[in-house]
Amino acid sequence: MLHAVVAVLAGAACSDSTTAPTTTWGAPLRIANEVPAPTGTGTATSTLGGSVTLAPSGGGSAAGTLIYSLTFTGTPTSTITAAHIHAGTSLGAITPAGTGGGVVRVNLCGAGTAPACPASPGAIPNTTLNYVTGADTLLNSPATVATRMTFDGLVTALKASNVYVNVHTTNNPGGEARAQPVALP
Repeated sequence: MLHAVVAVLAGAACSDSTTAPTTTWGAPLRIANEVPAPTGTGTATSTLGGSVTLAPSGGGSAAGTLIYSLTFTGTPTSTITAAHIHAGTSLGAITPAGTGGGVVRVNLCGAGTAPACPASPGAIPNTTLNYVTGADTLLNSPATVATRMTFDGLVTALKASNVYVNVHTTNNPGGEARAQPVALP
């Protein structure tokens, strides 16, 4: 049985103002959202779910901060190897729901540059990433200016629902579960 848990993404508008309005984004983290659909051994019996919270603040000419928490529930097909925020493709296309191929912009766990991924069930409590300014270039941004992404660009993509969170496992290295955040009322 597929278990879905809401992935809630909370954020502040990206500006120099500390009084910027707060917006919350949310989406279920589930196997059915993965593009392309996972096909690794055990996928039919996976119950991987969970939640992620993202709280970006600052940016512009000021420092930017991304505070996140990550929780896994259910049983994945195999070891959770990484979780990332993906946004935009290497060719500059956007990544709305139903679109794959997003470039990894922020490592949430695993991949050697973030906290280790916990076993499911498990969690990574509030973790803070700091950016010098909103113009800081994010991880894996291509060399071409047209497809490079900054901290401010990530916040803009989040507001436009062109960001997704992907959870990768040994059996499904391309991704086993995905959340596509949308603005909540």
